[in-house]
Amino acid sequence: MRKLRLNQMNIVQLENYRQKLLELKLVLLTDNDVDNTRLVEIQPSQLDVLSFHLQIKKQEAIKYKQAQLQAIDGALRRIEQDDFGFCYVCNQPISEAQLNFDLTVTRCIKCADKAFE
Repeated sequence: MRKLRLNQMNIVQLENYRQKLLELKLVLLTDNDVDNTRLVEIQPSQLDVLSFHLQIKKQEAIKYKQAQLQAIDGALRRIEQDDFGFCYVCNQPISEAQLNFDLTVTRCIKCADKAFE
């Protein structure tokens, strides 16, 4: 059974975060530098070395963009479920400064630091 928490953020703050997340998502989805095509297998023999490296960079950018979109969707889901702004590890509130830096963050600074020790 999930523990009921009182989210200290007011409705206006949550709506502002939701709008920022939706704007970020729209920017990612309309970014023409990296298209939304699926990743394909690349065979080095099919391309010259420069083209091969450019294709690798493009695929890395697509993977990064997909990860960002998943993180944004997760943050939007947490807002809907009233879990936004709480650390997944310790269930303590995540600082507003940390959320303003990265709206998709899922751990407070203390727990994030512990993960890198």
